[in-house]
Amino acid sequence: MSLQDEMLEYFSRMNEVEKGNYMAGSGWALYTDAQYSAGSPLVISQGATVDLPNNAGSKDESSLPTGSPALYDGTRIQPNSINDNYDVRVTFKASTSSGSSGGFNVSLDISEAGDDSITVASHPIRMLRGSNVVQTYTINFPVFCKETFKANGGLLRIESVTGDLTMYDISLFLVKTYGG
Repeated sequence: MSLQDEMLEYFSRMNEVEKGNYMAGSGWALYTDAQYSAGSPLVISQGATVDLPNNAGSKDESSLPTGSPALYDGTRIQPNSINDNYDVRVTFKASTSSGSSGGFNVSLDISEAGDDSITVASHPIRMLRGSNVVQTYTINFPVFCKETFKANGGLLRIESVTGDLTMYDISLFLVKTYGG
C-alpha cells in the first residue's frame, strides 16, 4: 500500500469517528459496584470461584466512544465489535484470613456458560500483608475481541486460592484502545 493510500485510509477512519461511527473510536467508562462496602463486604471461601461482583450501581460513561453503547451491563463486558482492543482494569480492597500467604486469581471468561471454559486472561495475586490487613489491589490486562467475545461478552471471575478472601469497593475501568 502506498503512503498516499495509507493516508487516505487514515483520514477516512478519522471521518468515521467524527460521524459517530463508534466502531472506529476509542474511549473509556468506569463502573463501580454499589453493593459491597467496608461495612458489608463479600467473603469468598478458600477454593471457591465466583463471578467478580460489580452491579454498576455507579457509572461514568461520559467518555465512551462517540455513539457507543455501554461497555459493561452489570454482569459482562460488552465489546463493540470484532477486532476491537480493550484495556481492562479491576480495582478493589481486600484482605485474607490466611496470614501472609493469602492468594487469589482474577480471570476473564468469554464462554457462553460463564464456567471458565474459555479463559482469555488470568492473573494470580499473592497477598503479603498478613491476616485481615486490607490493601487495594489493581489488576490490568489487555484483551482483543473476536467472534466468541463479541457473541458472549466477557465475565470477570475471582477465585480465592489461599485463605478466605474478603473484598469490597470494586470498580471496573474499561478503555477501548482500538476499533476494529
